[in-house]
Amino acid sequence: MSGKRCVGRRRRRADDVEIVYRPAKRIIILDYFQFSKDALAQMFARLIHSGLPVMAQWAEGVLFIHFPLNPETNDLMDSYLKGEVVWNTVNFALMPKYSPFIKVAGLEVPVINVSDHPILRKVAKWLKQHAKEEK
Repeated sequence: MSGKRCVGRRRRRADDVEIVYRPAKRIIILDYFQFSKDALAQMFARLIHSGLPVMAQWAEGVLFIHFPLNPETNDLMDSYLKGEVVWNTVNFALMPKYSPFIKVAGLEVPVINVSDHPILRKVAKWLKQHAKEEK
């Protein structure tokens, strides 16, 4: 031991880390499209075939997928840090009963039940209110 002491500096331990949860305060949806469940499943299949990972979400009788706008500008980043999230597009279909996956073109698309997530559940309710009745 050299006998030197570290004065005025305390080494941080992992358990000194503060975890802060700051959920979004506002979600801005720039555009939304309602599909039939089959048409939405076909869209999922095209996305998967193009190499994109797809995971559908379900809550409140609504199957949906959202595409967030990345906060690449200073204005968007400032809004993002203040709790304002912008989704470029939301595609959805009415699906009264939850299923852990939907089958399309020989593929199984996973469906995550997000009913316990308060923000995504609220988005699903909003989409349902804005849905057109299927014929």
